[in-house]
Amino acid sequence: MKVAIIGGGLTGLSTAYYMGKSFPNWEIHVLESSNRWGGKVQTKRHDGYVVEVGPDSYLARKTAMTDLVKELGLGDTLVRNATGESYIYHQGQMKPIPGGSIIGIPTEFLPFAMSSLLSWSGKLRAGLDFFKKPYPGNEDMSIDDFFRYHLGDELVHLLIEPLLSGIYGGDLKRLSLLGTFPEFRQLEQKHGNLVKGMMAMQSMRKQSGAATEGQFAQLTGGLESLVDALVEQMPEKVSLHTSSEVLGVSYTDGCYVVETQQGRDSYDRLVVTTPPKSYEAFFKDDANFDDLRHMEQSSCAIVIMSLPKSAFTKPLQGTGFVITRSTETPLTACTYISSKWPQTTPQDKVVLRVFLGKPTDTTVDTHSEKELCELALSEIRKILGFTGNPEWMEVVRLQKSMPQYEVGHKERVATIMKHVAEQYPGLALIGTPFTGVGMPDGIKQAYELVEAWKE
Repeated sequence: MKVAIIGGGLTGLSTAYYMGKSFPNWEIHVLESSNRWGGKVQTKRHDGYVVEVGPDSYLARKTAMTDLVKELGLGDTLVRNATGESYIYHQGQMKPIPGGSIIGIPTEFLPFAMSSLLSWSGKLRAGLDFFKKPYPGNEDMSIDDFFRYHLGDELVHLLIEPLLSGIYGGDLKRLSLLGTFPEFRQLEQKHGNLVKGMMAMQSMRKQSGAATEGQFAQLTGGLESLVDALVEQMPEKVSLHTSSEVLGVSYTDGCYVVETQQGRDSYDRLVVTTPPKSYEAFFKDDANFDDLRHMEQSSCAIVIMSLPKSAFTKPLQGTGFVITRSTETPLTACTYISSKWPQTTPQDKVVLRVFLGKPTDTTVDTHSEKELCELALSEIRKILGFTGNPEWMEVVRLQKSMPQYEVGHKERVATIMKHVAEQYPGLALIGTPFTGVGMPDGIKQAYELVEAWKE
């Protein structure tokens, strides 16, 4: 059996690793268009810094990634984030996120009632959810519609929107609840309404001790150490090829023909792990892939900067903040990496990760990397009021890189998968366009694919 895996990010590498272990006699080729492995995962290591240029952590409750980390012998390098207060920046004011809330949803009465972020009418409207019925109907709905129904306009504007839109980099009015956060619908259905469901979940977390530890996990060597370990421990029959952009894919006479700059090769099976745009070059004559080809993708940029602690007149509070959409700035959030992950930076330094890219804002696409650095520095200086200039800055601009799971996403994916199952034996489509944009989601898809192929 000869198999090609297109894409050498974490999803592609995980697929190759699990497949090589489960099918040691298969010939497996991994084709990556760039000159490095890991996709968006990239760690800056120098002068005592271990700072992520790409994603800075993963949700620890999604255990697929932790399982892989431990299997590769990196379990003793796992760390959880420091649990400091987080803040909302709205119209020039920094306000703490109410205690006892989960992504802005209240689970405790007193901290929520005492919060200075929301008006009393906003608090009352959110509290009325305790007496509401589940969202009507069984159809998919937007995240915005679902949360406005339960918690009201003010809480959505000040808490839900800035906290959730950053995860998918999209517009909550268009994003599918069932495609992104189906667990909220399940909690609401099980417990009668959203607030009761979240209170029940928080109670279970406290009983298990999960509420007292950080929700995010990292590796002391940086996330790229997982990529390095995968490459180093790849099973023998897996061959890895960087700088191998796939120019075309077709299915002919029971074989998958993959064309690269190096030539053409035929495979019995094929796994595609790449973003939606890549499908413009794959199966060009099949209109059933058009939903993938035309999937909306959002842009964002991350600017990382290091400053001496002496540049700040007072210590930074908490581990960072998110910014409401109505605040006049292209920034969406800022994480204090030196506070959230203190092991990553020298003790006398402050490292900030500044995010740009609000929905419908074209700043990321229209500005150069140099301009994005200057803009991020100017804006974050206004907010935090520090002096002096950064000792170093890094920028990563992710243009049209985050697939948007718009309302009806699950049905569209199901239609594509049904077509693939009927017309393309041995073809698997996994990765960010389908069932999750996080690193653990990709690893979980890789593991489940290989398990399914064992049957």
